[in-house]
Amino acid sequence: MMPHLDIKAVRARALRRYAKPGKQRGVVLLIALIALVALTLAGIALVRSVDTGNVIAGNLAFKQAALQVSDTGTEAALTALTTITTTSLDADIPGQYFATIQPVDTNGVPTTINWTTVPVATPVSGYNVQYVIDRLCQGPTPVTDIQGKCFADAPLGGGSKQANAPVTTSASAVYYRVTVRVTGPRNTVSMVQTQLSY
Repeated sequence: MMPHLDIKAVRARALRRYAKPGKQRGVVLLIALIALVALTLAGIALVRSVDTGNVIAGNLAFKQAALQVSDTGTEAALTALTTITTTSLDADIPGQYFATIQPVDTNGVPTTINWTTVPVATPVSGYNVQYVIDRLCQGPTPVTDIQGKCFADAPLGGGSKQANAPVTTSASAVYYRVTVRVTGPRNTVSMVQTQLSY
């Protein structure tokens, strides 16, 4: 014969065995939720960090490309300077040439230039190149005292090695400042300055 099972006694033993103390109810859930929030915040920070790194790398690449494109502006300015020195050396050409030295800001860029009025010299594959030339001479114009009023090379000593030959002197080479501004994608702006003697 089978022993008789007391269902009430079995149930009471099971309840005692699996019952949890009241103070510990829900603690594991709370810790899991805190860990989940921490992991979510770490994941968001990682995504933002990678995204920011990509944006910075892209901007640096655009800036470097703009810097390389600035050579075309310097070459265009040199070509224009050849014409300017023969036709209008002592007269300003709006948006392109100043006959006297211009005041500069702390970055060395002339403050009198309004870049919105300077024509685009050469568009190069998504980059706009503008340039302005200023002669490094103090005014007023016309400047007649090149050695006293301009940044210039000193003339070389003249003369001839032949007896009784006429004495010759070389002309001074005056310096010009070329400021090139390149604008490109993502509002990239590069400023490059070159000094030329002519």
